Amino acid sequence: MQLVLEGLSKKYPKNKLFEDLNQTFESNNAYAITGENGSGKSTLVKIIAGVTAPSKGQVKFIERGKDVKKEHIYKLLGICAPYLTLIEEFTLKEHLEFHSKFRSLQVGKKLMDEIENANLHNSINKAVAEFSSGMQQRLKLILCCCFEAKVILLDEPTAHLDSKGIAWYKDLLNRTIDEKITLIASNDPAEYNDFAKKIINIGIE
Repeated sequence: MQLVLEGLSKKYPKNKLFEDLNQTFESNNAYAITGENGSGKSTLVKIIAGVTAPSKGQVKFIERGKDVKKEHIYKLLGICAPYLTLIEEFTLKEHLEFHSKFRSLQVGKKLMDEIENANLHNSINKAVAEFSSGMQQRLKLILCCCFEAKVILLDEPTAHLDSKGIAWYKDLLNRTIDEKITLIASNDPAEYNDFAKKIINIGIE
């Protein structure tokens, strides 16, 4: 599996974020996307996820030498980001059931074990509206990392997590990102130092 950025640029009428990005990401590797605030890290994640269109260039997902069709790309992705919201009326259990309808669990993954690892087992029937921001972040990470995906996109993945939550996040990634392309958008080395084989600074001219 490859994720390829070709001549990727994003500009707004009064602001240029990044220009002419060319990069190939390979399976079984993790990468850090860094850059100054406002350099476009989150925007790049959104472009890769198909949420935002680039100003120029293209994003390609290549599997077995063939481009993946746009309508199938969502099946490849797991994403966790501050701007993605959970359904507040749903309980934790209902979120898991909903995601299970269109995404399969990773082979050998026991979801309830991970819920317990994340210290959410006592909140299985609680509405997400009642969750703290840290509890919501742990649920987002579970939904991103524990279901089948070939590309994992993590934008500020330890936001709202305390020290125990950060330790769990690192353990979760160690157990789930093998054979995947993992991109971590962050300026905090603690979020990516244990995983990233390459650091890509999109703020460098």
